[in-house]
Amino acid sequence: MAAPLPPVVAPKASVRARLAVLAGAVALGLALQQLVGGRLAEIAALSERDLLAARAELATLMRVVGGGALLLTAATGAVIVAAGRRSLALGVFPPPGLLAWGARAGPVPLRGDAARRGARVGIALGAAVLLLSLVALGLLWHLTSVLLACRAGV
Repeated sequence: MAAPLPPVVAPKASVRARLAVLAGAVALGLALQQLVGGRLAEIAALSERDLLAARAELATLMRVVGGGALLLTAATGAVIVAAGRRSLALGVFPPPGLLAWGARAGPVPLRGDAARRGARVGIALGAAVLLLSLVALGLLWHLTSVLLACRAGV
């Protein structure tokens, strides 16, 4: 017997909650853009006086901001893989639960072969997101290491 599905959330409350999350994400993104933009302006001014120090600051900023974004993307891929595995185990797609996007909003969840197919596609896509995010993180780390090591033209 399949696990019971969670109750359907009232559409108005669900839409309001989603809009609030979206507004918060936009506000956070704009604030971070201003913060990073100001830091890049400081690095540009520093580069006129001390190019090596400016390169080090830029590499640090790239590692923190870019690395953080790529780690969040990798975590999203891992959550998608976990949801797909849970969906395979339950035979329901999307699986019920907090991190199962669309499980409460969709009409009727898929069951049987269609659910297994959806779960496998989710696992494959989540694994691709996870793997590519980690590869990009490695490339970012290499790029910043080269930036720190480069002393040509100084």
